[in-house]
Amino acid sequence: MARKRKIVKMKPAQKKAVAEKPWKLKLKTLEIHGGGSEKDTDLRPGLYRATAFPLGSFERAKKLFAGEERGFIYTRINNPSVDKLERRLAALEGAEAALATSSGMSAITLLSLHFAAPGGHIVSSNRLYGGVFHLFRENLPKLGIAVKLVENPFDLKLWEKAIRPNTKLFYIETPSNPAIDVFDVEALARLAHLHNIPLIVDSTLATPALLQPLNLGADVVVHSLSKYMGDGEVIGGAILGGQKLIDDLRLVWFRDTGPCISPDNAVVLCYHIESLFGRMAEHCRNTLLVAKYLARHPKIKKVYYPSVGIKSRLNKKLMPKGFGGLMAFEVKGGTRSAKTILENLKLFWHAPNIGEARSLVIHPATTTHGQLTQKERARAGIPDGMIRLSIGREHPQDLIYDLSQALSKI
Repeated sequence: MARKRKIVKMKPAQKKAVAEKPWKLKLKTLEIHGGGSEKDTDLRPGLYRATAFPLGSFERAKKLFAGEERGFIYTRINNPSVDKLERRLAALEGAEAALATSSGMSAITLLSLHFAAPGGHIVSSNRLYGGVFHLFRENLPKLGIAVKLVENPFDLKLWEKAIRPNTKLFYIETPSNPAIDVFDVEALARLAHLHNIPLIVDSTLATPALLQPLNLGADVVVHSLSKYMGDGEVIGGAILGGQKLIDDLRLVWFRDTGPCISPDNAVVLCYHIESLFGRMAEHCRNTLLVAKYLARHPKIKKVYYPSVGIKSRLNKKLMPKGFGGLMAFEVKGGTRSAKTILENLKLFWHAPNIGEARSLVIHPATTTHGQLTQKERARAGIPDGMIRLSIGREHPQDLIYDLSQALSKI
C-alpha cells in the first residue's frame, strides 16, 4: 500500500523568505544594470554638468568635507554622473568601491603616491606599458619612491628576492602590453600577502569580461578606461578595491592633486560599458584567427598571443574566457621589415590606442616603448622587429588579407 505524502503548509513568513532569496545578477547583466539602485529615476545615466553641489546645513558641510558623511560636494571630488560609473565598475569587478580618474596613468600615479610616498619601495614586473615603465624608472624616484623592475616576472623567487623592509606594493599588468604575457595572479597574491604587501593588477587588456583579479586575491585593480571600456571614444581611468582605500584616496591624494574625470566622459563610458561583453567576445575571436594565420607565416619570427606557443595550455587555465584583442608579432628583418609592413597596411590605422572597433597598428620600439633603452626593451621582450596589433571588429578575413599583402612587400 502506497504511503501518503505529508503535505506541509508553509507559513506566510516562510513563503516570504523563499521569495526573497538573494538574486545575484550575472556579469553580462551587470554591464547594463551594475551599480543601479532603487533611487535611480533615469533610464539612461544622467549628465550632471555642475561644478558644485548644495551642502545643506553648517554641520552637514563640516561632515562632508571631513569624510564623515557621504554626499556630493564638488565635481573635482565627486559627481552624480561619475558616481554612476564608479558603482557600475565596482559591480563588474566585484569590488567594494571604485574611484574614476582622468586617465589610467593618473590612477597608477595616485596609487604609487598613496602607498609608497615618501621613502617607499615598489616591486613591479618589467612587462609594462612604456609610460608606466618610464614613470617607475624616472619620475617616482624623483619623489623618493624606489622601484625594482623584476626582469623575469614569471619567477616568484625573483619577486621575493626583491622585497625590502620598505616595500609597499607589488604591481603587474596581465595581460601585459605589448608582449601579452599572462601572469598567475593567485600565486603572486599569495606571495605578496605572505609578506603583508598589497598586489595591484592593471587589468586593462582583460577587462572584467575576461578576468576579475580581485576574486583571485589581488587587492587593487586599475584600468585605463580609454581602451576597451570606452571603445576608443574618451579618456579615463579607474581604481577598484576596498571602501577604505577608495575613501582614503578620494579625501587625500585625489582631492589634493585633482585628476578627476569629466561627467561627460563618465556618461559616455557608462553607455559603452553596456556593450562590453559582446565587443570583447568579437575582439577575442578575430585576434585568435589572425594569430593562427601569422603563426604559420614563413616571414614571421614569433607571434605574441597567449593562445600561441608553449605556454598556451597554462595561459588558458589562467584566463579561460579569452585573451582580448591585443597581439604582436616579430617579423624577420627587424626594424626595416617592420617599417615596410606598417607603411603598406591599408585597413589597419597607424594609431596609439587599443580596443577600438577599427584595427590599429604601431611599432612599439620607436613609439609606445621608445623611452626604454635597447637593453631594457630586450629584457622586457620587445625586439626591434615587433609590430603591435590592436585587432578590431572588422571581418577577420579582411584583416588577414591586409596583413598578407603587406607581408608580401618584404
